[in-house]
Formats: sequence, C-alpha cells, structure tokens
Amino acid sequence: MVVKLTLDDAIYNAGVLGLCKIFDHAGLPYKRDGQTIEFKESNLEGFSEHYFSYLIKEHANDTSYAKLISLQIETVKDEKQLTQLNDTIENVKKWLTSNSYKNTYPFLTDVSFDFLEAANKLKKITLKKNQSIEDVQTDIKEMINLLSEIITHLRHPHAKRYLVPRILSYNLIQGFWTNVSFLHKSANKKDIYQTYDEYFTSAALAFLEKKKDEKKYSKNKFHCAACENKMATVSEAFDLTWLQRVGVDAARKSSHYWDHQRDIFICPVCNLVYSCLPLGFKMAKGKGFFINNNRSIDELISVNSVSLNDGKQEVTRDELESMAYSKIIDFMINQAESRKKMEIENIQIVKYDRNLETRPYTFNILSRNKLMLIDDCKREFQKLVGKFTKLNDEYISLYQEVINRLYKGQNFTDLIYQLIRQVIDGKYKDTSSIYNILRISNHQYKGGVHYMTTEELNKIRSFGYYLKKEYQSQETKLNGISYRLLNALKVKNPSKFMETLLQAYSYKKLSIPTIFTQILNDEKKFQTIGYAFLLGLHGYDGNEDKGENTNE
Repeated sequence: MVVKLTLDDAIYNAGVLGLCKIFDHAGLPYKRDGQTIEFKESNLEGFSEHYFSYLIKEHANDTSYAKLISLQIETVKDEKQLTQLNDTIENVKKWLTSNSYKNTYPFLTDVSFDFLEAANKLKKITLKKNQSIEDVQTDIKEMINLLSEIITHLRHPHAKRYLVPRILSYNLIQGFWTNVSFLHKSANKKDIYQTYDEYFTSAALAFLEKKKDEKKYSKNKFHCAACENKMATVSEAFDLTWLQRVGVDAARKSSHYWDHQRDIFICPVCNLVYSCLPLGFKMAKGKGFFINNNRSIDELISVNSVSLNDGKQEVTRDELESMAYSKIIDFMINQAESRKKMEIENIQIVKYDRNLETRPYTFNILSRNKLMLIDDCKREFQKLVGKFTKLNDEYISLYQEVINRLYKGQNFTDLIYQLIRQVIDGKYKDTSSIYNILRISNHQYKGGVHYMTTEELNKIRSFGYYLKKEYQSQETKLNGISYRLLNALKVKNPSKFMETLLQAYSYKKLSIPTIFTQILNDEKKFQTIGYAFLLGLHGYDGNEDKGENTNE
C-alpha cells in the first residue's frame, strides 16, 4: 500500500515536514512530487524508533541529560571550588529524583545501576568552624567518585534512549500537543516507545490494512479534513483537540460546528502526521519558527533547513530567526534566477512561543518588499541580533521589536523615540543600534521622495555631533534642547523643531545647515532628519566624517 499526502495548511505542513525529516534521518525511501509525498506503509512499521531517534539527534543537547553527561568533575582545592561542587551535587540530585527520570528508570534494564540510590547518597559538604578544605578531602573524594559513577552510567546508550525522549516529551513536545499517547495522564510510567506506537502507529497501519479492501473502502462516508482518505465510522476517526490551541473539543463545544454536528475528522494517518508537528519547527529556548513555503515539498524542506548552531555551541532565538531570513532570501532569489520569470513570492512565517499559552502560534506574511528590505538591510538587522534594553519595566529584544513592526507594516518611529528618550535620560547608551533601526526605517522609502541616502544621514548625524561639541561644557542646556527637539518629533511639529534648532544654533552664533529646510514640507523626512540629528547630539564621535567638509 502506497500512502499519499499533499500539503495543506501551515500546521499540517509542519507535520509533513517533520515526517520527511524523520524519513531522511532513518534512510526510509519516499517520493517527492510537487506538493505531494508518497511512501510505502512499511515506512510506518516501528515508527516510534525513527521518531525518537530523530528527536534525540536534534534536541538532546537542550536537555538536563546533556548537561549531566558533560559535567567535568575536578578536584577541590579551595572554598570557591567547594561551592561549585555543592551546586553540582544539588543539580544532579534534583534531576535524578525528578519524575521524568524516576518514571524512566524501570525501562533501563541494560543499565545495572541504581540512580535513585546514588542520588540519595549525594550530600553537600559544609565546612564546620575551624575546618579547612584538607579536613573534608575524604568526603569530597567520595562525592566526586559517586558523581563520576553516575555520569558513566548515564552515558550508557540505553539510558540516553529512554531518558532523553521522556525529558523532551515535557520540555518540547507537550508545547505542541498533549493528553494522548505518552503524554496522557495515565501513561507517565509506561514505555514511551510502546505508547507512541499503540496510539499513532498501530491505528495508522490498521486503517491502511482496511483500505486495501477497495469494495468496503468505497462505501466509507467520513472524509478526512486533511487528506483524501475516508473512514467508515466516527470511532475510526480522530479530532484535533490534542493539538495545543488548535483543535475544538466536539464533545464539549459542539456549537463550533454547523447545526451542532461535528463534521471535521482526520484519518489515523494524518493523526500520525500531526504528531510530527514539533519536529517541523526549528526551536531555540522554547521559541521557534516554521517557514510555510508550500510551492513544493522540495522547497519546503530546503527553505527550512537552517542549521541550529551555525558552528556555535549555542544559538539564540534572534540568531536563529536572522539565519532563517537569510536562508529564505537566498533561496527565493536563487529560485527566481533559475526560473527567470518568477517573482519573489510572499512567504508565510509561523512563529511559536511556548510561554504564550493562550496563543502559542503567530502567523505572519513576509511580502516580496519586506523580504527585499531585510536583504538590503541585512547588515543593520544582523547588528541588532542580541541587543536588549529595558522598556516599560520589561526587557525587550531590539531585533524582535523591529521584525514584529515589519511584519505588521508599522513604522519604527515610536521605538526610536523611546530609545532616544532613554539615551537622553542616561538609561541607555547604544546609539549605534538606534541608528541601525533608523537606517532600516529610512530604507523603506528607497526609490521615493522620502528616502535619504546614507551620505545624507551621516551628514545630518555629524551636524548633531558638532553642535554637541559647541555645548560641551553645558550638558544641562544641551539636554533641554534635546528634550524640546524630541517632543517636537513625537507630536510631528516641524515648526517647533525648527524654532528650537534656530535658538540652539543662534545661541552659539552658528548658521543652520540648509538640509534642515527639507523637514518643513515632508513629514517622513522630518522624522528621519530629526532622529538622525538627535543621535549625533548624543553618541556620535564624528569618526566617519574625518577629512570631510561638514560646513555648509
């Protein structure tokens, strides 16, 4: 029996992508044809082995298990090292006695070691009054030897085979789906491989076996909402209530359906596909994304094949997303060049955040223009990665703030205003990041009358820098000028801005550069020029313009 699956909506497509990744990892053959994949039902036999093998490969490094087996236990020669040893003892004891570990120990039949007994023997070492490190060396060596023994047995392949999937079932998978299979409340002490196959694999194989009887199958009347399969009875079908914040519980909320009659079913094969949903997302620290390029299976796989570490030990969510956009753009440009006539298309980005329990998924469209903006300003975007500040008592990522505004088609001036306000208040110093945001904002107008060249922006910023030098010993007066200029920008009052500027220059018997006349008849240029000037007034050193004539 050949199974055929076709791309559909974003969540289903992420499941299909996860399935393809599992097949590729296991070396199982399948055919990719446009938006469709085809594979033999034999690919699903013992599928849990392939499912968890790929899960371990991709995400084992994000678990407490990885931290445990990578511990370096060294000799203790001073109190600082003793504190570090005690911290290690505390963490190891906490992990080994957690439910995810304790419930897994019965399945480690090939590991002849009692982890719970060892955990109970772990004790912190404290120095009593007048004791030295030398006085407790016997206890230290005993704890180091015990920790080393624990780590040695944890490295056993059988321990990894069971512990890592169990940990990831809570840390990763449960964010996407729950309450069925090994995540059912009654299955926490059962074999995770067996419970997966019992719920997902066996149902899919049984359905495919029945489908071979074409005469009986043709009479089935319940259509799968995701594929072309049909089911004979409702009891043979599945719903999507087990997917987090996606499905509707037909038993409790029948009003969601026409005439209170449930009419959305999925077949056992698609039920298994949805179980692969977590593996279709690229994840970092509980957050991830999926690029729903559904033109074809090949393109879906290619554009989502972003390396998780890019040669680094650990990658942040911002870095991961930044790499993804570069991948999208490179891929789409290459495709456009190979097809000659094809324009770069709109791309759907699905972002996932485990911490947003009521709405973990965010769906955004990156248009051709937005993709080109990211490409043209990739240097500026890259410099925002890993930049954080505190706004309204909350730490924010500048990269995420800019990307989210880009998604929604919002301008960036409110963010620039808040950041410059912090600079003037002495709460923030990274004016170069603000300038990168300003450059991205200005680049939106490229090709139009509101656009300003890089040379013009640098020139305006330098004017702010040279005026600051004139007020070098009058910081209070300079801040007063800055606040008035900033408020004029906030309320979009170019006349008030020019009035303040005229007073500031006249006080030092200087003439205002003629470029400022542009702010009187162009609101967007007014914002760009005004903020560029303020950035020069509060953090620019003038190095970019050495040797350049800045007097007009």
